[in-house]
Amino acid sequence: MEDSPLIRDWINGHKGEILGALVEFLRFPTISAQHKYWGALEEAAQWLKGQLEGLGFSVRLLGEPPVVYGYYAKAPNKPTLLLYGHYDVQPPEPLELWESPPFAPRLTTEAIYARGASDDKGQVYAHLAAWRYFIETYGELPVNLHVVLEGQEETGSESLYVVLEKHAPEWRCDAVIVSDTAFFAENIPTLTVGLRGLVYGELSVEGPARDLHSGTFGGVVENPIWALCVILAALKGPDGRVHLPDFYAAVRPVAKDERRLWRQLPANAAHYEALTGAPLSGEVGFTPLERIGIRPTIEIHGIWGGYTGEGSKTIIPTSAHAKLSLRLVPHQDPAEVWQRLEEFIHRMAPPGVKVTLRRLHTGAPAFETPTDSPYYQVAAEAVAKAFGRWPVPLREGGSIPVLTALHKALGGVPIVLIGFGLPTDAVHSPNEHFKLTQLWQGIEALIYAYQGFGKL
Repeated sequence: MEDSPLIRDWINGHKGEILGALVEFLRFPTISAQHKYWGALEEAAQWLKGQLEGLGFSVRLLGEPPVVYGYYAKAPNKPTLLLYGHYDVQPPEPLELWESPPFAPRLTTEAIYARGASDDKGQVYAHLAAWRYFIETYGELPVNLHVVLEGQEETGSESLYVVLEKHAPEWRCDAVIVSDTAFFAENIPTLTVGLRGLVYGELSVEGPARDLHSGTFGGVVENPIWALCVILAALKGPDGRVHLPDFYAAVRPVAKDERRLWRQLPANAAHYEALTGAPLSGEVGFTPLERIGIRPTIEIHGIWGGYTGEGSKTIIPTSAHAKLSLRLVPHQDPAEVWQRLEEFIHRMAPPGVKVTLRRLHTGAPAFETPTDSPYYQVAAEAVAKAFGRWPVPLREGGSIPVLTALHKALGGVPIVLIGFGLPTDAVHSPNEHFKLTQLWQGIEALIYAYQGFGKL
């Protein structure tokens, strides 16, 4: 393996170029949840196409919004990898809480601030920077590569599922690499080995045909907001347990060896209170790390209905709504959970209202990846070399929904989750950022990783 000083010298000499390109990438308002921004998805896809072509990839845009597919096949007798990532981002609202506009990247001495800086544009671009190192230094990459960058990860990967069904046979590879995860904390590197699954829907409660005067009709018709509150309150108890029938029936305990490794982490209440700025709650009988990584949960993401403007307006509103999701753990079936959720909600609904539950996400099972593959070992060694500490395998509470389908379509090859974000990056929140030390050391780790992959 090449000496670290030579790699670090290259990174130090290219920081301005790398940041300049990343700023360009972050300027695209690639909000897949809002159709008015789908033009930006197309523009960002074209930008990525140009970046990959400049590195010697052949590139196609597949589907709508585009899945950017690149192929590099100039390393005979070397492994073939597939990099998966996404270029869409979460909506930036509430805009008033951003210290700078979400799509006008702001650089400080410590971080780059913008929507998508950490999730996932900054981490995707770290790979492109690592590949540029090889092209400029050696004239070629040490492996063959499929690159699959989608524009709908944040909203269910609908386009990618269609593309995957058609093109997966062309994407045969030895392993899949993903950088869309985070360390446990700064200076405490981890490699993610498990992600929770996801079920997401929008609950609507409809009452009277029009808003009613609450004095004239209060007490004789059901208020949809009250009905919504009754339903939502029934979904989870004060002990943090979800009340859907048989919700925990498929949940399995985690191996003792894995729990033993977690003891290396300072995953105490003080750590999570510092991260969240709030006292902890959750399922009784489990540690904070267990609640996030190995236990399922339900959350409410937004509630609206009735009058919310300035001053008073005494009405019984015609409707009320909520967005909610469940995070699932291995062996829980998203389709079964959705069915139980629908049945439970209708059973809890008071008389006098109409209840509908609309699916906003196709749903995805939890994902697990083994730690005994040579590709995982290479990634762990690369992180240790760049960050100075061996990474702990850790389960993360978030979801990358398409990974299970990708794993199946590609014949069960190993998937390595080598991410460099931090839990303090404000992902999905105002003022999202990516710490520059994570970017630079992440690029270094990826260079070591691709060198190691090329020797397998």
